[in-house]
Amino acid sequence: ETFVRGSGAGGQKINKTSNRVVLVHLPTSLRVECQDTRSLSQNRKIARKQLRLKLDQYINGTSSRLGMKTERAVSKKQKRKAKNRSRLKKKRQAVNSSDSDE
Repeated sequence: ETFVRGSGAGGQKINKTSNRVVLVHLPTSLRVECQDTRSLSQNRKIARKQLRLKLDQYINGTSSRLGMKTERAVSKKQKRKAKNRSRLKKKRQAVNSSDSDE
């Protein structure tokens, strides 16, 4: 865990304070940097959370928390598309049946 001076907008304050957190997981060489907030302690918490998620993804792959979340989102999207497609087909059938009645 190292603390580095931040970059980007913020002027003199960002140039003087070391509030960017850099975490490196030595066995896997995964690296996480966080400079989301002004607070060093908040950045440490955020960086640790990001590292946990990255490690989970690295170790478990598609069965990780993030992998499962994306799978659920994809299946939800597919179901929504199928539902919309069936609604469209029903509308077409209704229009065709009313045309043939006349």
